[in-house]
Parts: sequence; structure tokens; C-alpha cells
Amino acid sequence: MTRLAADHRAPRAARAFVEGALAAGNPPDGVPVDDVVLIASELVTNAVRAGAAWVDLALRVTRRRVDLVVTDDARGLPVLAMADHEAVGGRGLRIVDQLADTWMVTPREKGKVVTATWLDRTAPPGR
Repeated sequence: MTRLAADHRAPRAARAFVEGALAAGNPPDGVPVDDVVLIASELVTNAVRAGAAWVDLALRVTRRRVDLVVTDDARGLPVLAMADHEAVGGRGLRIVDQLADTWMVTPREKGKVVTATWLDRTAPPGR
């Protein structure tokens, strides 16, 4: 886990952390590493834009799955919105929704936890 100051440098730091952790953690073959890195950047960017003071980033890697966990202290919960073609923002969660196998938001007393999960698609079921 790493704690990031919620500023303009946080998304880049998140990408570097996830790239390093995935390189050291040997993710399952079927997990798209570039997608995990992109989603880390998107979720941290959302936290920064929501007014967080800090963002905790954790990565759990097993033989069968990768969980990216982003915790922040910002108020409010992320909303999956439909951005029109001319919108400057509002696509982050749509990207998360399309690239992660599953994702969820867990409210906390102060802030929230967003977890995105990827499963090994190459493993036979039940193994």
C-alpha cells in the first residue's frame, strides 16, 4: 500500500506504484496490466478532483485475480455518468466499468473505498 498526497502528481505516482507492484507480484496471465495501470490513474484522478487530501492505493495480486483498492477521504460517492462527445470530463468511471471485470464503491465515515477487480480469464473454471 502507498499513500499519495492528492495533488496533480498523484495519478503519475499511482501509475508508477501499480506498474512496480505488478512487475514484482507476477499477475495472472489473463489480467491486462495496462488496464490496471490506467484504472489506477483514473480512480486517483477522481479522488483528487473530488477534493481528497490523501489517497491510499493498494494492490492485491494472487494466482487468480488482481484487486486494485483506492481509498480516499473526499466527500461524496462516484457516479457512473454518460458524458456527451463534447464533455471535457466524466468518462473515468465509464472506463473503469468497461475495463475492470467488476468494481464497487464502499462508503466510509470519511470518504470511500473503490475496488476494481480483474480475474484470470485463462484459468479453467473451478481451479
